[in-house]
Amino acid sequence: MALADALMTRPGDLDDAAVAGLREHFTADQLVELMLKVLKFNIQKVAVALGTHDWLTADVLAQRAWNADGTFVAVDRP
Repeated sequence: MALADALMTRPGDLDDAAVAGLREHFTADQLVELMLKVLKFNIQKVAVALGTHDWLTADVLAQRAWNADGTFVAVDRP
């Protein structure tokens, strides 16, 4: 959670001690995967900052489909 928080809010503040702590618990490949997943779901910040985002209501979100790994599934809906 600390890694996700740092990547989303203040990536430049991830100090050597935090990195060392992460390396105690995760391999380099796992850290890359974690960072990419966090950043993948953070891409909406660009659209929000530019004011071009589209808010999803609960009923629209309920119509979306997701794989077990959290990736979006494109489904044709009537």
